[in-house]
Amino acid sequence: MTFVPLTRLPWRRAITHQHSLPRHWVDPFSLTQRIDAWRRWLAGQPAGHWLLYRRHPGEFCAALAALWESGRVAVLPADDRPETLARLAAELDGTLPETPDEQSANHPTTPAYPESLNPSATAVVLYTSGSTGDPIRLAKRFDQLDAELAAHAELWPLADGCIISQVSHQHIYGLLTGVLHPLGTGAPFCGDECRYPEVLAARLQEAGDAGLAPVVVSSPAQLSRLPEHLSWHDLPRPRRVFSSGAPLAAEHAQRTESLLHAPVIEIYGSTETGGIAQRRQTQGSTWQALPGVELSIMDGSLTLRSPFLEDPQSGWQQPDRVAPATAGFELLGRVDRLVKIAGKRVSLDHIELSLTALPEVSEARCIDLGRTDGRLGAVVTLHDERMPHRHDTRHELIQRLRTHLSHHLERVAIPRYWRFVDALPSNAQGKLDRSLVDRLFADLDDNKAPRWLGERRPDPATCLLTLEVPERLVFLEGHFEEYPLVPGVVMVQWAIELANDSFGETGEFQGIERLKFQRVLRPGSRFTLQLTRRDDGIAFAIDSHEGRHCAGQVRLLTRHGGGHG
Repeated sequence: MTFVPLTRLPWRRAITHQHSLPRHWVDPFSLTQRIDAWRRWLAGQPAGHWLLYRRHPGEFCAALAALWESGRVAVLPADDRPETLARLAAELDGTLPETPDEQSANHPTTPAYPESLNPSATAVVLYTSGSTGDPIRLAKRFDQLDAELAAHAELWPLADGCIISQVSHQHIYGLLTGVLHPLGTGAPFCGDECRYPEVLAARLQEAGDAGLAPVVVSSPAQLSRLPEHLSWHDLPRPRRVFSSGAPLAAEHAQRTESLLHAPVIEIYGSTETGGIAQRRQTQGSTWQALPGVELSIMDGSLTLRSPFLEDPQSGWQQPDRVAPATAGFELLGRVDRLVKIAGKRVSLDHIELSLTALPEVSEARCIDLGRTDGRLGAVVTLHDERMPHRHDTRHELIQRLRTHLSHHLERVAIPRYWRFVDALPSNAQGKLDRSLVDRLFADLDDNKAPRWLGERRPDPATCLLTLEVPERLVFLEGHFEEYPLVPGVVMVQWAIELANDSFGETGEFQGIERLKFQRVLRPGSRFTLQLTRRDDGIAFAIDSHEGRHCAGQVRLLTRHGGGHG
């Protein structure tokens, strides 16, 4: 399969594949009907920048190609939270509907598509993860994307291959590696539910049955949690496994190669720079530059020139400390993690290192929350036996951590806001991005919500949330003053609201069945909320280390007048 630049519309090439794959796979050359449907709908709509968010990679590609062929720019939000989409929609020229309604199409026939696209035109607008500050809006031209895709095709050709992506195509890494690379080479690809290990295993088998060599696009968050109970050794071996978005621990790289019997290739870069370098950690920790990327190291800082940059001729100062190594470099950490607190420069790295020196602390992230009081937040993972489950044990732990930090920091630099988690929450790119930080500390400005500490999705119909009862919860006021507790109606309301967040709009409330309250829930209590989608609504259960607190089933009516299908 030869790589064809995006500017030459590779999805319009008429090629018939001999392989047979299930319908949840995307064949790039089967997209033309969907692209044309979008083109008919877009005819007569305003030009300019259009909001595009689609989980399914096939529908995403069809809408993206239609925007490009009609001379529009696709704006890819970093997440699908309602407040994010509403804010962007108000700033842009249009928002694509869920599907291109043919009855309301603005043109009875499909407008002719161009022979090529302008290389200097803006193709997409993306947002940085915000893991080191507020998300930044960045535009990418077609020539930037095509230059990087050509480098991918040179290093990692997809002949007789296919892509299985576990990461979001709304970000630069997943967009390039999981969608645009196979789109430009005609290789089948899939995503959506592949983040679940059981689905990944099924897709590997499907690729092997079709005679294709699968390539897995993943992240540290996904690879660190690969379950050993699945029979990976009985499945077709991937040609390679990609990881990006955050550093992959050497032990996880080795474990992944042992389980999947495939080389694990890490890609280092950012939304601003595109890819910079790559490595295979089981063969060495040194990073090697991607084709066309020129690197120089001065005083421990990395400067690069790259065809993937907005200005390829200007040097870009990368905010990472590095050390030169044979044929490449070693990464040493960020140089931009200094903040000013009360006029004093404070290193977030120093605070994190001080915390992880304690035996009970596994990982720590210190965060500038940008609050008016100027104080920092800390997200800390602990060994299971040290996790606080009540207000008094949480208070004692915070005091112990603050006392420890007082030997290393001035008082004003010690974090004021603490969140204790089972594992650092991460997005599809493996990062603790700004949207996750906002969720962790949202209760500081919302006195009606539980404190969110993370979630797991064992399967598409189940969500397990780790939560905590904030001591300043408004519902505690006047409710048994000497013995404050969370009212039962509030627990049910939390279940419904968080189900909407987890599964999307779930439907109109119709009633509650099998509702049981077994234990009270006190301020400061740590608990889990299990949500399960049902045909007629959701089932929920609230548990803590004390046992079951409540459970029930909420009946919901969808907009179509029936239950969930």
